Amino acid sequence: MKFGTMKMKVTFIIIFILSGLTVNGQVEKELNKKGFVFGVSSGVSHTLINFPTEELSIAGIGINWKVGYMLNTNLAVLLNGAISIYEYDLTDRPRKRDFGGIFPSAQYWISDRFWILGGVGLATDAPVFFDLKPENPDELKYYTGVGVISSVGFEFYRTSKLMFDIQARVIYDSIHFPEARVNGLSSSLLLGINF
Repeated sequence: MKFGTMKMKVTFIIIFILSGLTVNGQVEKELNKKGFVFGVSSGVSHTLINFPTEELSIAGIGINWKVGYMLNTNLAVLLNGAISIYEYDLTDRPRKRDFGGIFPSAQYWISDRFWILGGVGLATDAPVFFDLKPENPDELKYYTGVGVISSVGFEFYRTSKLMFDIQARVIYDSIHFPEARVNGLSSSLLLGINF
């Protein structure tokens, strides 16, 4: 699957959703932004990783989860899990791996619907559970380091308890592999639901 074709499909779906919401109108409801928050999102990602022997540039799947607490109506502190699944093909068997991490983060609403998020935390390069061959010990290895995450989002539909948003996310990780330190960048376009 080519990344350009996937990007065009996702863009078309987003435009369709947003235009449908505009045509049908939306009754503003009082939003309950208090207490604990939880959100999940998924979409497309593009990951660029500089391994010592080769540079990988791969389109894949982006997944995000976050859980935290609203300090006030504009600011939340979160634990944010970011996953970018990519195809690792520098060994005898091409396989899927996760480039991402777990990031303590802060999310701030600049306006009623537009927000920004930033965080620093534990970067990971890990196997994905659905593409493991346990008989090969190299496939079970996890690598860690330091990473940063930054996101912007727009809430395009909401009810009193749910918010649907579109997000652009960037992750920069510096991970310790046995051979060398590996740096990588992953950008994602995600659709999310938040409680």
